Amino acid sequence: MTYTFSTDDAFSYQTLRAVSYAPYDGADFGEVLATATQITPGDWESWYEEWRKLAQRTKTIAEQAEVGGHSESARCAYLRAANYYRTAEFFLRDDPLNDPRLLPTWEDGVRCFRRALALSSTPSRRAAIPYGHGQLEGYYFPGGEDDQLRPTLLAHGGFDSTVEEMYFAVAAAAVRHGWNCLIFEGPGQGAALRQRGQVFRADWEAVVTPAVDYALAQPGVDPSRLALLGLSLGGFLAPRAAAFEHRLAACVAFDGVYDGFDSLRLLTSSAGGDLDSLISRRRDLPSNFRWLLSNAIWVFGTHSGGELLTKTSAYTMHGIADMITCPTLVCEGEEDHLAPGQPKKLFEALTCQKQLMAFTAAEGGGAHCQMGALTLLHQRVFDWLDDVVKVPQ
Repeated sequence: MTYTFSTDDAFSYQTLRAVSYAPYDGADFGEVLATATQITPGDWESWYEEWRKLAQRTKTIAEQAEVGGHSESARCAYLRAANYYRTAEFFLRDDPLNDPRLLPTWEDGVRCFRRALALSSTPSRRAAIPYGHGQLEGYYFPGGEDDQLRPTLLAHGGFDSTVEEMYFAVAAAAVRHGWNCLIFEGPGQGAALRQRGQVFRADWEAVVTPAVDYALAQPGVDPSRLALLGLSLGGFLAPRAAAFEHRLAACVAFDGVYDGFDSLRLLTSSAGGDLDSLISRRRDLPSNFRWLLSNAIWVFGTHSGGELLTKTSAYTMHGIADMITCPTLVCEGEEDHLAPGQPKKLFEALTCQKQLMAFTAAEGGGAHCQMGALTLLHQRVFDWLDDVVKVPQ
């Protein structure tokens, strides 16, 4: 990558991811850099301890500011703390079901985020989206203080996302651009995975359709101007849903993914061993591969390499991409190390109105999901959305 914060590639990218949310009060560069210099490359315990210390320290700042009546200072610090807790929890993946740190760390981050929203002058509310016999977690942000009809963006994450992260990734920018925004998470993500044990499903339309129903019930939502955005693996999940949910006026794959787990099969092939063998000795692998395997076992609820390959084989747009009818934007990072080549494959398979939006290393947007250049991404994506999802005459 253009930006490096560690000799450990996975640590470097996740540090970039954390600091990328600074434009939306999710980080401070100095805090992040000071923490990164204290972390031992490849040492997951070191990663957790240093990021947790930063999160705790920042939460204390927020609490003291709130007690002192400084609500804006508190709001900003709570948002940073929420992101830092998320980052601390990220590599607790070798035994997530039994690691006593994982759930409390995630919960601390969620509490900080919700406290920040409570202190904000920007309207928002938690969204309980009916799903099966339960509900999905979400947050709804109106694009203005009146009930004037506005375009609405529905947005979700991917392989390792939480709904709170989606505020920094897109919701804050959506409101600035005059859009309503509903961010939500499905099985395999956030609370659905951590609290209810719900693992991923490939037929993501079963997740998006209830979210569309929820959005349409909100005041100020123009039913003719609904768009869906998916982040990272969401660059597969969102187009997959758009192939079946035709109430959408546009779809954004950020970044685009044609085959969600082609990288898993390439890893197995390049390592020269079977997947079960790689899983059993994953702690000896580089952090990128170790984390990929550990997280996959958790979010898919699998117990063997064969089962994992079987489940992930359904995450492809083959035979589905040409069912999308709404205009679709496919984003691509020049230096994407997680899904190289996938955006072009998705773009080529689409038969609807489409655009491939490439971001280069020279402009700072070459990383996976344009981390490090989110304001540039948001400018270009929302300009595209504004042009495609026009005000009806």
